[in-house]
Amino acid sequence: MHVAVAAGPAVRVVAEVSGGRGASFGIAVGAGCAEAERFREEARDGAWYALMRLPEEARGVLVSVVEIVTAPADTGPGDVKFAAAHAVWRALGREPDRWPWTGEDGDPVFPA
Repeated sequence: MHVAVAAGPAVRVVAEVSGGRGASFGIAVGAGCAEAERFREEARDGAWYALMRLPEEARGVLVSVVEIVTAPADTGPGDVKFAAAHAVWRALGREPDRWPWTGEDGDPVFPA
């Protein structure tokens, strides 16, 4: 995750998706694979989610997602979005009014 000052909020995802310990999924989840695209969309959604929950004066940044690491057995729907949101807040040194959390079923919950 890289953040840079910008005129307004912006997000770009330039990451390849890799599975644990930096090993690429390669052909199984390559650049054209639906699973990899879902992870990229979640990363984009998570970064936007994080930015839109910050005060307006803190939103003037370009967020670049440069790495998405998943674990085939443990990465479920919403997990990459959850991780991306937290990565943005950590990179900016800011905290939202309401944090997303993990529900009893283990799935991420994103408050409106």
